[in-house]
Amino acid sequence: MRVILLLSANLKRLAKGKEGFEVDGETTGECINDLISIVPAVRDTIFLGSKLSPNVQVEVNKQSVDEEERLTKKVNDGDEIRLAYKGY
Repeated sequence: MRVILLLSANLKRLAKGKEGFEVDGETTGECINDLISIVPAVRDTIFLGSKLSPNVQVEVNKQSVDEEERLTKKVNDGDEIRLAYKGY
């Protein structure tokens, strides 16, 4: 399954200016892990241990994802995930 994952302006600097990535996964967490395999530098900024930092906002198709679902929300082929880091 192919999903587009977009980084906010303050995260794309970790990806050398690249904003969008085509990633694989059935959940937001799987897609984020696929992103990290492409851009490892993102991990230390968005994760605190095994959990997403509370400063990370996740949207799927421009809809905000509740904090408890940020890594478990199901996604479909062609969906768009946006990651934003608040206060960075």
